[in-house]
Amino acid sequence: MTGSRTITRRSLLGVAASASLATLTGCNLGAGGGKSAGGGGGVTLNVWGGVPNESGPDDMCKAFMAEHPGTTVTYTRYVNDDQGNLKLDTSLSGGVPIDLYFSYGPVPMFKRSTAGLALDLTDKIKAESDFAALTADAKPLSNYVLDGKLYGLPAARAPQQVYINKAMMDAAGIKLGKTWTVDEFVEVARELTKPGVFGTLTAPVLARPALGPNYLYADGGKRSNFGNPWFAKELELALQLQKAKVAMDRQTIIAEKLQTFSQNPFIAGRVAMLIQSGQIIRSINDTKGYPHEFATYCMPVPVPAGTEGWNTGQIGDQISISPKSKSPDQAWELAKFWARNAGKYMTKGGRLPLLSGESTPDQILEQLLGPQRDTLYDVKSWKSTLFESGLKLPVDTIFTAGTEISTIHQKLTDETLLGDRTVASWVTEATRQSDAAIAKAGK
Repeated sequence: MTGSRTITRRSLLGVAASASLATLTGCNLGAGGGKSAGGGGGVTLNVWGGVPNESGPDDMCKAFMAEHPGTTVTYTRYVNDDQGNLKLDTSLSGGVPIDLYFSYGPVPMFKRSTAGLALDLTDKIKAESDFAALTADAKPLSNYVLDGKLYGLPAARAPQQVYINKAMMDAAGIKLGKTWTVDEFVEVARELTKPGVFGTLTAPVLARPALGPNYLYADGGKRSNFGNPWFAKELELALQLQKAKVAMDRQTIIAEKLQTFSQNPFIAGRVAMLIQSGQIIRSINDTKGYPHEFATYCMPVPVPAGTEGWNTGQIGDQISISPKSKSPDQAWELAKFWARNAGKYMTKGGRLPLLSGESTPDQILEQLLGPQRDTLYDVKSWKSTLFESGLKLPVDTIFTAGTEISTIHQKLTDETLLGDRTVASWVTEATRQSDAAIAKAGK
């Protein structure tokens, strides 16, 4: 579904708490180790984010302070998991000094804004000419809107792409174009499958690329959309590839926690292809922790033939300002600086900037893929996929009972791929349970 309804506070009822163990490793980069600089006359800005200090935030903080003498920026890294998000929420609600913080995805961001933990940035964003694509009325939307207002400034785009073991691809004599369909992906996966190697970790998804924004909902969010044939087709393809041992079996994926650590079988050569976002680039670049001798080729996610071909990733790294900040204007200056300079400082952590600023594609790739890029990657394919394939990131506007529906979807899908449920039963139960969650959230 591609409904145009914006998110409302009512639609967010039923969204369960996200959560986070904060590793309190603040940068303390300014004079006074996080205290006010300049003999008490300066400003201290406290930032919380989920990216490790050394993967860009330290450099970003230093660059901002160089342009703003007398300002101290302290960056505290929290782990972006349930415990970490809970720690951030508790700190925002309590007395911990936080001026600016990052949310990773619209659901945790709107959970915080509905709780009164984020300032309205609508007018501030609209006042910046280079943020025109991020306003509440931009077409197409490139920001998340709640009741017509904006509570976050996105700094990154997080598309998914296909990581391919180039040595295996070359050995099979496979040549690829700039884009491909799901059928073409499946054929390549079959060709790459051999004893001890799965062609792909998982089957490609079909519903999101075919249906685009708000694909989980029908009737403007009044009910779920799991009766749409694309969901059943997606499951049937996954079962087919799993049975043929082209995709890894679900039992192994769950047992080894590969939904979280998907880089492990890819870098180890147990799977030839992996559909994932940019987070595993850090692992590929870490040749000491993840030694390997092959280069990684990149392709866009495959799309069902004849569809619009939406990417399965999202915009991300939403920057919000705490209402308790004693320096909201300075915090906004840092937020703008961060968004505009993400391509220069944050890309090395595997994060693509939403706004390229003055950075060229080649400069962004240099940061993203690191100093060993010519050995570890087929750089040309990465440039083609990330900058020349016309990828489209969906921006959802409906999140009613979003956390509950995600849990329902995951549980039923695992049961189906483990052989404990039929596809028809999946459709019936996913629809019934999700519709009930939506109805409950709307009360």
